[in-house]
Amino acid sequence: MHLSIYLLPIAGLLIGILISLMGGGGGIFYIGILTGLFAISMEQAVSVSLATIIPTTLAASISHYRAGNVKPKTGFLLVVGGIVGVVAGSYFITIVPVKVLKIIFGIFLLVMGTEMVISRKKKQVKKELSENGQPEEPNATESKPVSKIFIAKGLISGALGGLMSGMLGASGTPPILAGLDSMGLSSLEVVGTSVMVLFFIALTGVVTHSAFGTLNWLLVILLASGTITGAIIGPLLGKRLNKKTMEKFYGPFFTVFILLMGISMFF
Repeated sequence: MHLSIYLLPIAGLLIGILISLMGGGGGIFYIGILTGLFAISMEQAVSVSLATIIPTTLAASISHYRAGNVKPKTGFLLVVGGIVGVVAGSYFITIVPVKVLKIIFGIFLLVMGTEMVISRKKKQVKKELSENGQPEEPNATESKPVSKIFIAKGLISGALGGLMSGMLGASGTPPILAGLDSMGLSSLEVVGTSVMVLFFIALTGVVTHSAFGTLNWLLVILLASGTITGAIIGPLLGKRLNKKTMEKFYGPFFTVFILLMGISMFF
């Protein structure tokens, strides 16, 4: 038994709150729910997912920007790479088997996840050895000189996120989260900046995927009406939560999420 499409706003509301608090575009959730719970074809699910990601990430980006969680200069590095990745991914999907592409991404995500674990352990040791025990300034990333490695990380992470979106119809969240984390952003900045990057990736993805399936605007409106509301509510709820508690939660969440997504690519 499958659910009525008129329950999509409720599903969208829950997803919107989740992704605005945790970061991401929700593409993986959308495709799973649309195909599994609402019996919508994969072809339609991909196009609806990408179209729904646009207003969701736009609303979340505005809310996070107002909350001071978005780092535009860092984010646009990933946007440039992401746009290139989406276009390339839309082409590669026609010549490379999806299974091969998923294995490549799986290896990348596992490597990035492992790097995140090591990085967090180093930060914890450094914090314990510090005399005052205070964390680094959240805005330190923007004030430091931009190195070639920093730029490379941004462009590569964005490109991989775009490739994932272009080839698999997902938002490309895992590489984006991993890239921003490795670039030294705080957990809240990772969340806010990621939704900004994913907005531009989704926008490009809709254009490049327009030839792969018919876009059902009724499904988009039903799902987006819930996700936009959730994307606005999420950051407001985030303001009421203790930031130190959120930082402790987000770190492990990002790492586990990246590793699990990497493992899932092999199945």
